[in-house]
Amino acid sequence: MNLKSIWLPLLILILWILAFWLWICPKCFFGAGIAAAGGEEEKKEIVKKIVPKAVAAVTALAPASLLIKDGSAFSATAPKNIDFNKSSYSYITPLSTDVNTSLAKTATYLKGHPDRSLTINGVYAKNETNGSAFPNLGLARANNVKQILSKLGVPGGQLLTSSSLLGTGVTMKNIMHNGVNFNFGKATNDVADRVAKIKARLLGKPLTLYFASGKQEVNLTAAQRTDFSDLVFYLDNVAKSSLEVGGHTDNVGAANVNTRLSRKRAEFVRDYLVGNGLGVKRMNAKGFGPDKPIAKNDTDAGKAKNRRVEVTLR
Repeated sequence: MNLKSIWLPLLILILWILAFWLWICPKCFFGAGIAAAGGEEEKKEIVKKIVPKAVAAVTALAPASLLIKDGSAFSATAPKNIDFNKSSYSYITPLSTDVNTSLAKTATYLKGHPDRSLTINGVYAKNETNGSAFPNLGLARANNVKQILSKLGVPGGQLLTSSSLLGTGVTMKNIMHNGVNFNFGKATNDVADRVAKIKARLLGKPLTLYFASGKQEVNLTAAQRTDFSDLVFYLDNVAKSSLEVGGHTDNVGAANVNTRLSRKRAEFVRDYLVGNGLGVKRMNAKGFGPDKPIAKNDTDAGKAKNRRVEVTLR
């Protein structure tokens, strides 16, 4: 049998099948090319179908290099960034040499340009637990990094903090990569205004933390987290300010035991606040035992009120 008599009909059949499928589904063969020919909107539609939202979430949490930039006036970079363990407000140590160098350069730039401010924005996720003294982990992380620049001599008025929550549906596993980012701006009088408002609201007025009998645990309300955030801000910007941390107990038990317990509670709160960015030298912790009750000790409710630590801005 002649080979041409076999292959020619077969070739025609194959071409007919290809033409048929090309007619009913042109994108199956030339999707990218047709999208390009059809304009940017067609191209975007194809990309949406190919790249699921989960990929965007992974990108948001992927490690990235550090960039601190004030337009064309200043730039500091590092191959690595500042990361945090899940639900932690303390950055992972040690920071790389390049990160420390970039932060030192940033401090030098800010000190030489008092008209510029730097906002440190902390990032956090919904699936994290906030154990800090701040309203959210993002603010706690921003404050944690802010302390580095403060220790390098940058005035508190040039350092601001903010926070941002990762988008809906985005979760993190073990590490919050790139836990902070940096934005420069013009220095304003907003700091002085906020300091004045905090002073009027909190100076000399104790913030009271209550304790269960015999226990040392800090459980802050949302309002108390806001108050402590303001206290950190105030101490950062008012040089001679300080906190008095006083521990108190009910009258159950020996007086010397209660005095020791009240002091330990005060020191526990002091250390907790130090971990949140307050300098230990700015706080004075004392234990008063049962000597300064604010309620009668003849009821359980009264005793509960007396088991407390008072943090007072001075």
